[in-house]
Amino acid sequence: MTFGPGRCGLLSRAEEQARVRQLLADARRGRSGVLVLHGEPGIGKSALLEKAVAEAAGMTVLRATAIEMEAELAFAGLGELVRPVEQSIGRLPSAQARALRTALSLEEGRIPDGLTLGAATLTLLTDAAATTPVLVAVDDAHWMDEASTRALLFAFRRLQAEAVAVLVTARDGEGCPFIEAGLPALALTGLDRAAAATLVRGVADIPADSEPFRRLYRETAGNPLALLEAASALRDSVWGVQPPEGPLPVGPRLTAAYSARLAALPEASRRALTVAAAGYTEEASVLVAALRQLSLDGEALSAPEAANVIDRSGNKVRFAHPLLRAAAYHMAGGQQRREAHRALAGALADREGPVDRDQRSWHLAAAAAEPDPTTASALADTAGRARDRGALPAAVRAYERAADLSPLPVDRARYLLAAAEVAQLAGQGDRALTLAEAATSASDDAAVRAGATGLRSQMLLVRQPPRRVHDQLVDMAVPLDAVQAVPLLVAAAGAACMGGAIVQARATADRASALACRGEAPVFDHSAALMRAHTMMLAGERRAAAAVFDSCDEFLAATDPLSIGVEVTSFSAMDLMWLERFATARTLLERAVRCARRMGATERLVPYLTVLADTQLRTGRWDDAYALASEGAALAAEIGQPVLRAYAISTSARIEAARGRDAECAEHARQFRGLVEGRGAELVSPYIDSALGLLDLGNGKNSEAAARLNDLQQRVAASGLREPTVLQHQPDLIEACLAADDRSGAQAALDDLMEQVGPAPSVWGLAVSARCRGLVEADEDAYLEALRHHERLPDPFAKARTELAYGRFLRRRRKRGAARRPLTAARQVFERLCADPWIALAERELRAAGFETPTRRGREPVALTERETQVAVLVAKGHTNREVAAALFLSDKTVEYHLNHIYAKLRVRSRVELAGRLAVDTDLPARTP
Repeated sequence: MTFGPGRCGLLSRAEEQARVRQLLADARRGRSGVLVLHGEPGIGKSALLEKAVAEAAGMTVLRATAIEMEAELAFAGLGELVRPVEQSIGRLPSAQARALRTALSLEEGRIPDGLTLGAATLTLLTDAAATTPVLVAVDDAHWMDEASTRALLFAFRRLQAEAVAVLVTARDGEGCPFIEAGLPALALTGLDRAAAATLVRGVADIPADSEPFRRLYRETAGNPLALLEAASALRDSVWGVQPPEGPLPVGPRLTAAYSARLAALPEASRRALTVAAAGYTEEASVLVAALRQLSLDGEALSAPEAANVIDRSGNKVRFAHPLLRAAAYHMAGGQQRREAHRALAGALADREGPVDRDQRSWHLAAAAAEPDPTTASALADTAGRARDRGALPAAVRAYERAADLSPLPVDRARYLLAAAEVAQLAGQGDRALTLAEAATSASDDAAVRAGATGLRSQMLLVRQPPRRVHDQLVDMAVPLDAVQAVPLLVAAAGAACMGGAIVQARATADRASALACRGEAPVFDHSAALMRAHTMMLAGERRAAAAVFDSCDEFLAATDPLSIGVEVTSFSAMDLMWLERFATARTLLERAVRCARRMGATERLVPYLTVLADTQLRTGRWDDAYALASEGAALAAEIGQPVLRAYAISTSARIEAARGRDAECAEHARQFRGLVEGRGAELVSPYIDSALGLLDLGNGKNSEAAARLNDLQQRVAASGLREPTVLQHQPDLIEACLAADDRSGAQAALDDLMEQVGPAPSVWGLAVSARCRGLVEADEDAYLEALRHHERLPDPFAKARTELAYGRFLRRRRKRGAARRPLTAARQVFERLCADPWIALAERELRAAGFETPTRRGREPVALTERETQVAVLVAKGHTNREVAAALFLSDKTVEYHLNHIYAKLRVRSRVELAGRLAVDTDLPARTP
């Protein structure tokens, strides 16, 4: 009895096979699932995958086997996987179809962003499963190219109810993203002793109770392929009657054992195998053409085929095992490997397809033993195509290799800078910084140094304590001319703002603005002016800041948001929000979000989403704000932006505080503190205390709220922040002090608020300061003044709180009839916003005034998950399941799955009823995916 590699991998694998069969059974029942099989080489991963493919009767099988040499080719793995359903791409939503066709080089087009491409991959898998369940089988995923890996991981993480089973195999110790992504995984270990004995008996007469067998089993730890190779070697007397001292063939020694098998082949066959191993494709015609370049022909492959090293069926040349391929490549000397790559490049010379050109440029690069400007240029073209197709990690590597092959320092520096810029867009911040440093070290070219310096300033802003970043950037700007220094000083001022050093930020912004007048590019003038306006806003110079925005409206409306510093766009949107130009802020941010999504610029997308969430919160669109904040926080976590993630979390926490979702708010507060601790983000830190103060106030913990908010007020004052619309905590402080019988504290806080509002009042400032005057002074006219101001402010929560306070005032003055209207109006708004603690306060006042409180329409406190909230918001705006899926990068089936849960939780039966339950504005445009 003999065992091949596949059969031996299945010995004693009953439990593992049961897991795989359950995965297939779930898919047949309409449930999706993912399983990553991982372990050392030869442990049996591929055997289990092949068994699953054999048992996938009645299912559509999409499979791909990653090849080590293809790791540099963007979307090679994805293209192989989806080829059987490629004809279905045209039925995807148009944006997704364009993204996938562009990525796979099926058409020329705009750069597909990673989110849309991932959604396209998900939709394609889902559509394939609409008629029959699908098995996605990915073998040797540790060698999958990064572009394909990102798209597939995006899709795999979002599978839920689509009838798709995903089985992935990956090798331990290779840094495989599929293993590190937290997907369901199963680690394969060695065979048990009985199965190992059965395997060994199939290839050599080695008794299970003998010392040689015990040594084999102990040294291989039951690895079936290692056992097979070691037993074969012992049978063939390579070692005599005893295994050698030291480790047996596992890992590198297993490859060595394969090398010994290859060494017995004729020299022509070994040369031919080197070419086959070096290829990016298994296509036989390409290999034969390359062999002709070396005066060889297909006959050179006959001996390896007879020895079961390769298989030549189906116009493909496949190695029997990936380790055989590795052995064939690495046992050859460097000169022979370069010769193989040169031959493969020659075989592709007459092919004009973009994939063929990219393969050829990589072969030329592998064949180069010294700098070669022509090859470097070809590889830079490959990098540009990869960037244009959204394969940013592949573009980074191609630019890096082009730099290696460039003999001129200035060309090397430019390629390194291009690699750094793409790495930044891909969210690879540390790598971008390293490449930018290398670019400045490679050449003194002024354009390169300016570009690298600007990029470093962007990256430092979200990775180091802001005040330290400010000092570094100011120092970097000292020796530069105005054109190069202004962007650094603008970024430095932004860092100081984040660090809560408002006075320092203002001084640096003034310096940037003065230098910008000497600059040659108008964009510098506007960027510096806008940053200066931001520092003015924070310092309480509201009127002066507004004048700057009056002069920059056209610039902001016409300029590509990605062409200027991220802090300029996001801070400008914040300023517009604080200036209560909400429609302008929303338009700017939605355009910036679209641009960032289109480019796949995740690093830029996060701040835009978080500021947009804050804008929606302040205009009563809480559910939309919560959905945006959740998306921003998730993306920030994926790409390592802790401060921006904290800002997004604080927006969620403020909504949870107003809604009385104590546990969720507390958990977000815990996460927030872990994210900002030690980072010096002093202007971001107060947001969570503002949320917690509101939570305490709504829950009647008045003393705790007063203490927390008073401490917050002192810290804010020390930072130099004088614009009350930024945090909006002072009305809560005044109300908490009064409720805690601290009238002097309330009066002091009111005086400070009035002083800040006075010079250039916002509508919000006028409204809430009048409300607080009514609270402190028991002045009915103040309440009426506040309500008049609220009519000009799209903040329903703030208005409802004024109505609640006014109704309470009237009720205590025994004007019960008059109290009913404002109390009822307040209660209705609180109910629409799901602000449960405030509903309870309004109802208590209504009952105290002698009025029955209306039934809450069967409403119970219900907490939707963050994903459910995102789905519910878009459905409530009237979008179809497919439109919601496209916007949130989900599958249609997953949207339907979430929608069923939403209906059950909220006890609604239709989209119309759902819209009535959520605090959304149905006239808002959908977010463009």
